[in-house]
Amino acid sequence: MDGLSIVAVDGADAVVAHALLTRCHVGGSPALALAPCSVLPDSQRRGAGSAAIRAGLDAARALGENLVVVLGHAEYYPRFGFTPASGSGVLAPFDVPDEAFLVLSLDPGRPTPTGLVRYPAAFGV
Repeated sequence: MDGLSIVAVDGADAVVAHALLTRCHVGGSPALALAPCSVLPDSQRRGAGSAAIRAGLDAARALGENLVVVLGHAEYYPRFGFTPASGSGVLAPFDVPDEAFLVLSLDPGRPTPTGLVRYPAAFGV
């Protein structure tokens, strides 16, 4: 699997939010990067983004994925269970504040990969 693309729709079935989980690697192990996430301005703060993210994380878990990394707002992503990556031994390939680079273990019964995150070439890092 290269990734998961999840959308949230409104009552008229119009797409209002999108969450993409893209294949990356941590150390030498496969992981997913939650990026990008977007919500139409008129639909922000109504739960559409959270719904897309939760559905994406649930789908990744159901597919047997183990780890998701995200670079984002420290106040937003912990609501989904994300914690600072440094506490798990996961390192960003660029300078970033510790509180903004986060990880989520989807299967606490499995060892969490550690090491440097390697993003796909499309990320430009």
